[in-house]
Amino acid sequence: MDRRLHILILAGGAGRRLWPWSRPGRRKPELPLVAGKSPLEEAIEASLSLVPPERLHLVAADGYISNPGPCRLISEERGRNTLPAVAKGASDLFGMDPESVALVLPADQHFVDRDLLRVGLQKTCRELLEDSERFFIHGTESDPHSSFGCIVANGDRLIRFVEKPDMSECESIHDLRDHEESIRTYRHCGIFGFGTDFLIKSLEARGCSTPAELPEISLDHYLLSDSNFLSSLTFQPLGHRWSDLGDWRVVRDFRRLDNSNSGVVMISCESCLGLRRYLDGEPYISCGAAPVISGTIDRRIVAVGMPEFEINVDSGQWNVVVQGKDHISEKTILLNSTGELVQIHGMDGGLVVCMEDLFVVCSEKSLESGDLSEVSKVFDSELREGV
Repeated sequence: MDRRLHILILAGGAGRRLWPWSRPGRRKPELPLVAGKSPLEEAIEASLSLVPPERLHLVAADGYISNPGPCRLISEERGRNTLPAVAKGASDLFGMDPESVALVLPADQHFVDRDLLRVGLQKTCRELLEDSERFFIHGTESDPHSSFGCIVANGDRLIRFVEKPDMSECESIHDLRDHEESIRTYRHCGIFGFGTDFLIKSLEARGCSTPAELPEISLDHYLLSDSNFLSSLTFQPLGHRWSDLGDWRVVRDFRRLDNSNSGVVMISCESCLGLRRYLDGEPYISCGAAPVISGTIDRRIVAVGMPEFEINVDSGQWNVVVQGKDHISEKTILLNSTGELVQIHGMDGGLVVCMEDLFVVCSEKSLESGDLSEVSKVFDSELREGV
């Protein structure tokens, strides 16, 4: 395509709901979450169907990504959310070419039906190259939900954008859609397109002449939710299926396609290259019971949201047994990086992690509630403080 077209891939966020696999040294974008590929690899592959490698750029905090692949790295001193990251990328591209246009892709998604994604993005690129004084947003058809941005449109005409609507707003959107059959709702998928000159001028009009002056918030909150910016938005519906791989339960849904005959969803991660090793310490218990431990334990035990249970190590084999339940575990995720034998009995869903530095057992309820995220903050702070 036209030499003015560049792609910015955004890599940020701690991926705490995928802890302890996602941790300092190797965060979510670089983990092979689905079909042996990382979200970053998927974003790069999708991008290379639109631009050559020399027009592919990765925006990330210093040290966040260990291997940017073919991407040219645009570094931030630290991650400050999507608004400063996109502005940083746009400013960099504008300095290279004042006529440049940018397509922005996230590095935390799994794309299904990639051909449909490519066709939709090609349409955006063609229209953007014809008129760069616009800001494109993209979405796939979905009911409104409080966990993601909602686009309300009539065909490709944008009516409104609501960032993570609350229950009342969802009901209002449903009512609007019910009264007009031509109105559809879409899930905002974090893909943007704009002329770099247009975006920079839009931010300057709001009193921010450099990325450093911008607040540490999302682009969605700052621009897309601003009613004064609505007239500048162009909506492009996309037909592909995708997932933000937001937590272990979502990853399990994709992994079960490969483990349909097993009650336990096995994830073997032989390579943990780059992962920071957590410090040794006493068992860490959060939001539940402490395990009864027997055998020789050579790593830190973590239990999150568990009922009474046992951890036994015998001749190199780890056994996890929930007391009072003797059924074979169903839908329990087992992440194993050591190759040791792990047997699990009596768990209903949840997560068991066997790594060189940690043995983690987390209930299904805590996977859903986000308790694991809070535990990850504790362990990451220990690394920073060296305690």
